[in-house]
Amino acid sequence: MRNTYLQMPLEDLFTEILLETRQISDGLGHTDIFPTAAERACHLRDLAMLSGRKWIDTDAVRTLEPLIRRLDEELDDETIAIVQVFHGHNDPEHGAVGSVEARRDLTEKGKTILSLLQSFRRLRCMIEIADARVNAERLVNRRLQV
Repeated sequence: MRNTYLQMPLEDLFTEILLETRQISDGLGHTDIFPTAAERACHLRDLAMLSGRKWIDTDAVRTLEPLIRRLDEELDDETIAIVQVFHGHNDPEHGAVGSVEARRDLTEKGKTILSLLQSFRRLRCMIEIADARVNAERLVNRRLQV
């Protein structure tokens, strides 16, 4: 996925960032992970600033980090069990051939939190790439003007 963001036009990347931000805002409005309404409003305001006129840069990533940590903690609370899942087959000559994956068994709220967490991580990745690409473009433009 990271390669996709590196290769898409910068305008499309910013469009993806705005769409992802709005989807996350809608998801946060329906999720009960915050102890107070004030805390929810604070995080929603940060997301609104991100999709508004505020510049998307490393400061935006810093505002996402506490929320990502919070969702990680909530995900741990909503984990019922960690189950080992085998992907492969039984070979008569070699035995079990494949890999084992540790997978979380989650409550319904945990599934919602996992989806939000994945969206936040994807958004963080897009913002980091957009910031790096804009900074690189500025650097190249400065060198060409000399």
